[in-house]
Amino acid sequence: MKKLFIPALAFLFTSALYSSIIDYKTIEIDFTDSIDALEKADWSPATALNITDEGLGWDGEAASSRDCRIVTKPLALGLSWRPPTSVSVRVTIQPEPVSFVLNSGDSSRPYYGDVYVRYSPDLVNWSSWQVLPISESEEPGRYFSGIVRVPNLERETYSVLFYEYSKFDVPWKCDEDAAVRWLLSIDEHFFERYLPFIGYIEFLFESSFYGGQRISSFKAEVIYSISGLHTLPKDMSSYEERNSTPWSFRAE
Repeated sequence: MKKLFIPALAFLFTSALYSSIIDYKTIEIDFTDSIDALEKADWSPATALNITDEGLGWDGEAASSRDCRIVTKPLALGLSWRPPTSVSVRVTIQPEPVSFVLNSGDSSRPYYGDVYVRYSPDLVNWSSWQVLPISESEEPGRYFSGIVRVPNLERETYSVLFYEYSKFDVPWKCDEDAAVRWLLSIDEHFFERYLPFIGYIEFLFESSFYGGQRISSFKAEVIYSISGLHTLPKDMSSYEERNSTPWSFRAE
């Protein structure tokens, strides 16, 4: 079990509904391992950086820098039948930058860089990138944290349509994956106008990479709570596996 940055991780069940669902997911990238890094992230300019057993960066003069970025692969959240609308995130990047000496003889310490986050309901339509503030820690490293929340204004139309779907004679009235497919069958451009929930999340790190200073690891922790109130489906056998997989709807 991974260490959480909030007090608890729990699933509370009843025979007909969940009273509350709290979940925790992570992205952990080892930039000293090229296979692991390439599976979980992209960086650019691709030719400006390389991976060694010390991490991602480049070898050069300590005072020289290259502006580069790292983008993580999307992380699916929530349950296959219900995505979250608010998540807390924390990013840890190792190691922290170290000071170097300029040609003038003065000492300079590189900026930590900036971490951004965005979300999508379908892996095609994305929110804008929003910056995560730097957070304090007694441990060495670079830390960033914040909250991503969907405004009620963004959810109003979706909520009305989902309620309309729930009145149909369907296999499971609370299945948001099925509701989304119905919604897009009557309005295929809906997600171009509204982003009503957080099905997937991505992280962006932008920084000046200084010669000889490499990034060894990137870790993003995501925690969220989902309302568990729901009715049971007609076919209970189809229900059992729906709680073991995250949101999976993708735009065709």
